[in-house]
Amino acid sequence: MNIVAGVQTLVALAGVCAFALMAAGVGNRVQRWAGPRANEPAELLLFAAGWGVVVFELGCLLAAACGRMRAGLWLLVAAGGVVALLEFGELKRLFTELFARSRNSTRSAKLLRWALLGVLIVEGVAAMAPLTGSDALNYHFAQPEWMLRSGFHPNFFSIHSFLTGQGHLLILAGLALGSEKFALGLLYLGGVLAALAGAWLARQWMPEEGAWTVALVFVLSPVVFWQLSTAGAPDVWMVFFAVLAVLQAGRAGSQKWQDAVLAGIFAGAIAGSKYTGCVIAASVGLALVVETRSWKATARFMAGALSAGVWPYLRNLIWTGDPMFPFWMQRLHPEKVNAVTLASILADTGANGHRGVLELLGYPVFAAINSRNVGFWQFFSPICLCFAPLLFFAVRRTALWRTVLTVWLVSAVGIGMASGMLRFVLPVYPLALAAVIAGVCALPERGWGALRGIAAATLAIFLAAGAAGLLFYQRHSLAAAVGMLSREAYLEAARPDFGKVRFINEALRGREEEGKALVFFRHIYGLRVQPAHGNPETSWAVDPEKLRDIAAWREFFQRERIRWVVKSPEYPDAIQKQLGEMEASGELVPIASAGVMDFAGNRMQGVREKVPVVILEVRPAATLR
Repeated sequence: MNIVAGVQTLVALAGVCAFALMAAGVGNRVQRWAGPRANEPAELLLFAAGWGVVVFELGCLLAAACGRMRAGLWLLVAAGGVVALLEFGELKRLFTELFARSRNSTRSAKLLRWALLGVLIVEGVAAMAPLTGSDALNYHFAQPEWMLRSGFHPNFFSIHSFLTGQGHLLILAGLALGSEKFALGLLYLGGVLAALAGAWLARQWMPEEGAWTVALVFVLSPVVFWQLSTAGAPDVWMVFFAVLAVLQAGRAGSQKWQDAVLAGIFAGAIAGSKYTGCVIAASVGLALVVETRSWKATARFMAGALSAGVWPYLRNLIWTGDPMFPFWMQRLHPEKVNAVTLASILADTGANGHRGVLELLGYPVFAAINSRNVGFWQFFSPICLCFAPLLFFAVRRTALWRTVLTVWLVSAVGIGMASGMLRFVLPVYPLALAAVIAGVCALPERGWGALRGIAAATLAIFLAAGAAGLLFYQRHSLAAAVGMLSREAYLEAARPDFGKVRFINEALRGREEEGKALVFFRHIYGLRVQPAHGNPETSWAVDPEKLRDIAAWREFFQRERIRWVVKSPEYPDAIQKQLGEMEASGELVPIASAGVMDFAGNRMQGVREKVPVVILEVRPAATLR
């Protein structure tokens, strides 16, 4: 039993709570400047947290762009802490009022609330386990780690680095403060706030029991508890901002200028997180136009969205000439296109796929499974599919209902057309849950007791299965987070490419500053030597069309300061001939080799094999004469 690991988990979670209070304090001060506010303490706190996180992300971006990430971050935290202390009295009043109201809840509502708290605690502890998420090891965490080491400039060795958005600034902040656990905790916080925001949205239409049921279904859906705990991805923050944007846009018909601007800011936060977020932001804008029919409100929405979300696109435009890099490069700069990388990223994201009408219909009800890449991360729940017909009993002619339905349906179909990955529809999932479970809550008014009993049984079965799935899936993560399983043993069993990273770190210990290591495996997070992806399918810098001969490779190695090449087990086919010739000529010299255990194929299958790893040192051709 490693007590230190358990203490670190508690400290990290305490730090996340402190960050949440800081964000709420900053956001509460901003809300006061923004004008009239709601009277409900739950809503005030949720919007305050959203405001605070948006401000924090923009502050982190400014610090990173100025090349003062760590110093700027500490200044940002200090300033946020001061503001939060000044707002402490108001925050205390809101929490006191909120807890006082909760005492009047029914017994069933209290039971559901405690169940939600228990699930969130389990997921929070699991989130503190060492990082094992594949995409996180590839770029969600690897790119912020690279940026802390190299500064704020483009990394053409990782095509995915240009896909990072403002949510990745939270990861950057956690790593800059020296804690992977804290970075993971900040991602988990987004899931907690998303669940609470979904419950608050549902509360507008249904009793408290129904609202807490919405939150429970959300956090016990496999794709969600994977995102909250071990995925290491910031996408779940988009869920939180989507609910806030919908709540705000649903009020824009009041013609208060603040509603349109605030809806735009939260929509911009979604668009600034991920390219597919633009579809969701556009659907929020469409709903606002329908409700207001005002060009002034539309202009205010656009101004708010641009101020909050334009920055990753402006960054990419400055660095590459394509704000949506690399997806518009063929039209904007065809002479600069790496055809191999572009074809790979289009296939990987599903952007080059064509989906028929029947297939698109699965997206709004979260039932569009990609049979070629079936995985845990795809499964939402059957609830929306089962209960979708009950919408006819719940929908009312109100601005909020129209806004929810517009954003949910337009976003789901739009993302389905743009990408073949169902999990990109995650931000609108609580909107759909709130809508369909409102239909369940409307059944008693129809006198259909039997149907209500069937619906309640369906929900109970799903919640029980979700809880069992959560505990089974996270059993090793929970053990590692509290110290019952050592970090080393956990990573050996669960982190892909861990053996390769460990071997390279040991072999090149003390030589990390001599140059970069060209590697061909995906999961580079944790490498102490500066890594450079060498697979043309993921590296824009490695273009087989431009690296056709040894002379081109020599110039490339010198220009990019490539000191080592790591072969494991072979080079990619597109560049194998040239690098093989350099080995034969003595320009690539083996200096270390080993056999390490790693996953064979998809790690979900659990098949492991010994993989050879060879580190080759680049020797200038002049030294061989």
